[in-house]
Amino acid sequence: MKKFICLFFLGFIGFQSQAQENSALQQKAVNLIEMTSGQQFDIMLDPIVKMIPDKNQEAFKNEMMASLDDIYVRLAKVYTEKFTEAEIDQILAFYQTPVGKKMRAITPELTKKGMEIGQEWGMELQPIMMKYMQE
Repeated sequence: MKKFICLFFLGFIGFQSQAQENSALQQKAVNLIEMTSGQQFDIMLDPIVKMIPDKNQEAFKNEMMASLDDIYVRLAKVYTEKFTEAEIDQILAFYQTPVGKKMRAITPELTKKGMEIGQEWGMELQPIMMKYMQE
């Protein structure tokens, strides 16, 4: 019985230690997502906010922004499946360098311009699509 209790206790300690490590890794991944994607979400969500009547936009945006924490946690799970903790540490370190800071600073502009180019391309594709949609 004593052996069982000792094994159970050791297993519990190992489980707790693993959970703490996973929690730390998850938090690093969330930090990375917030650092690199936070402003991009603002840009991508702006057209959605504009579909809401003016008088309700602020309340809608506040509620929508409150839901981002859950999105960050879900995305962090993907990041932790694809990157090791050491790799996430390296990516975080990069974003603290001058080039990394510049990348973070101009990413919203790059995202906005990329969306504009994508919309233009979509419009250019319409005639081609129509050609192939006819039987």
